Amino acid sequence: ESKFNKIILKRLYLSRTNRPPISVSRLARYMQGKEEKIAVVVGTVTDDVRLFEVPKLTVCALKVTETARKRILAAGGELLT
Repeated sequence: ESKFNKIILKRLYLSRTNRPPISVSRLARYMQGKEEKIAVVVGTVTDDVRLFEVPKLTVCALKVTETARKRILAAGGELLT
């Protein structure tokens, strides 16, 4: 068992209130310099209109809002849900 798998399993068992959404802008900030990696989000990825250009991201999430999905795919990114 890897440490990563243990963390993901623990977060999957959390209640919905303990799985807050993450915005595309925060995700882009965290993934800066790690564009070749996959961002794993145990929760919902939401759109953020304050971010003008969404970078190319590969995101694996439980749920993605419709507008966030459009913006990530338009930037050439990939979604794994």
